[in-house]
Amino acid sequence: MHNSQENNSKSIDDLEKLINENSSEHELLLESFKRSMNSFATERSMDTCLQSLNVSIQLASVRSTLMELYKTYCRILENEIVQLRKICQKGNPS
Repeated sequence: MHNSQENNSKSIDDLEKLINENSSEHELLLESFKRSMNSFATERSMDTCLQSLNVSIQLASVRSTLMELYKTYCRILENEIVQLRKICQKGNPS
């Protein structure tokens, strides 16, 4: 049981690190997307269109990664809650 808690704690720490890294990347890409869309709105060239498209694809990829990371994070936390409930029920039989 103790080893499982250490593994979950490490997993949560690793996930939090990945979430933070991807969130930072997402923020940078959002700023880049705003700039590229402003350029496209001004210039209306194929180059600025492709730049905006490229950044939007990168944003979609990072968002997909973040979604998967959050889903994994939620599953770990849900398992922790279930384990804590079981421990509480054993300690306080009704």
